This record gives sequence, C-alpha cells and structure tokens, in this order.
Amino acid sequence: MTKTKIYIYGLCNVFYDGFYIQGIKEICQDFEFNISKFPKFNQGTFAFIIENDNYSKKIIIDSKDSNQINSIELEWCNVYGKVNYNLNHLPVENSEKVVAIGPSFGIKIWNLFQTFYYLILNFMRFRNSISNTNRREFVANYWRQYRRLKLEKYNSVPSSSNEVFFINSIWKQEKETNRNRALFMKSCKSNSDIIFEGGFAARSNGDNLGFDDLVYSKKIPLKTYVKKIQNSAFVFSTPAVLSCHGWKLGEFLALGKAIITTPHYNILPKDLLNNVDVIYVNDGEDISNAIEKIIKNFDFKRKLELESKNYFDQYLAPKKVITRLLENT
Repeated sequence: MTKTKIYIYGLCNVFYDGFYIQGIKEICQDFEFNISKFPKFNQGTFAFIIENDNYSKKIIIDSKDSNQINSIELEWCNVYGKVNYNLNHLPVENSEKVVAIGPSFGIKIWNLFQTFYYLILNFMRFRNSISNTNRREFVANYWRQYRRLKLEKYNSVPSSSNEVFFINSIWKQEKETNRNRALFMKSCKSNSDIIFEGGFAARSNGDNLGFDDLVYSKKIPLKTYVKKIQNSAFVFSTPAVLSCHGWKLGEFLALGKAIITTPHYNILPKDLLNNVDVIYVNDGEDISNAIEKIIKNFDFKRKLELESKNYFDQYLAPKKVITRLLENT
C-alpha cells in the first residue's frame, strides 16, 4: 500500500495560513514541518509537498492581500493557489498553474498544548533560518492562531429579522472601502425597521478620517463578535486592502449569512450569483433597496443564508481547497 506524506514549509505563517494546515490535516494525518526540502523562500510563504512512492507534487498557497504573483514560487510549484486571483496580473509564463481559491480567514487549529509543542519544535529546528527581525513575529503567530476560534464555531444559526451588527476598520489608503462601509451604516441607521449596532473601529492615532460620527467605541471580543454576526439579520461586504477578498467575506459565507456586497475585483473559484448567493450593490440606493428586500421577505433571506453556507462548504472549506489544488497538479 502506497503511503502518502505531506511536508509543510516550516517558516510559514500559522496565523494567516492555519486554514490550509487544517485542510492538510483533514487530507493526510502524516505531515511534518520541514525546510530542507524547499528553496529558501521568504518567511511567511505557505508551501507544501505531497509525496508517495509514485509521485511528488509541489503546491504554493498565496493568501496575501496583493493580487501580484511571486515568480520564484510560481516557477517552483506544480500549482499556485491564489486567494486574490486577478486576470490583469497573471504572468506571461506558467499562468496555467494559477488557481483561484477564494477567501479564507484565521482559525484555531491546535489546542494550547499542541500550539506550544509545534512552536517550540519548529522554532528550535528552524531558528538558524529565522532572521532576528522575524523571530518575534514567528513566535507571535502561533499564539495568534490559538486565540482564534475553531472552524466549527463558524456555524449557521437562526438570525434576527431586524437586528444588524456591523463593525469594521477605517483604512487610510482605501477610500472606496471606507465610503462603501459608511454608506451601509447610514442606510441601516436611516431605516426605522432596523435595530443597528456597530460602526467603525476608532483608529489608534485618533484620526478617523472624517468618520467620527460613525465610530463605535466598544471593544468586542472575537467570540462576542461572531455571536453578534450570527444573530445579525444580514451583513455587508466590500473589497478591503488592495481590493482584496477580506477575511470577513470568508467568515460571512462560513456563517451562512445573507450578504449584501459590492462587486469583487478578484476572481472567486465560482462566481457568487446575484440574488441567489448574495445581493450585489453599487451605491447607497442599491444598499437601501437590498435591505428592504431582505427584511420584507423571510423566504428570500433564508434562501440567501442557505446558499452562502452551501457555497462555503463546496468551494472554500479547507479540505475542499486542498483537494481542488491537488486535483489541479
């Protein structure tokens, strides 16, 4: 019987890419962290090799916000999974290797003992390859992973008919993102049928870029945040930093939410269909109309919730992402 083993690049970012480690764990229990089998990639690169007696396949997963492709990683791999896949930024050579995998988000993949086990083991084994400036980040990412929630906590539950929770960041360089989020908040607040809670998280330097009237002063722990999103009648998504698929889109789909969203700049593994999986909007009037459509039609709202969860399960769940990449090698 052929035995399969997976080697994960030991300097990967277990906070940002724990989602994919979870998928690997579900595919193959025999895995280890390793650097000797890999080129000297930048710290934070997520690469893995799947081997058995018959073949060896090399995979890159690029979850960075940017839609740029790393040419060195692309040359090395058999398939290059890209979260922010954009046809306008594909390279001339080896573009057939690039596969759109859609958004992910941070999840807890190890308990406390396992977190310290892998942290100490990997730090001791690879410390000579970790630059002094990156050592603190390497250690911190294991703890950040532990502070997230397990994937099974992102489940779909019956939601409110008119309570809406929304909290998001103000980005200095992302004027369109800020504008769209503000339009959504104002649309909710102006609707007398909506009980709205939330706003922008205040910027640490106190400069809220003119959105002070929409700032939400409370600090919300992650568990509370997820529960409030689960209860929210609907949610709003818009491309974030560098027009990326943000973590929130992945979370909303995993939670099975009725999603109002502006169009995506980057390609998904399968298009989200308007008025089937999500509702697409372009301006404040569209947002207000979408809100009315959801709160006035329970069956439509429930259909959106079921379809968004189904989309996550089919195309974005960790095991599905890893399986699709292996099928493309």
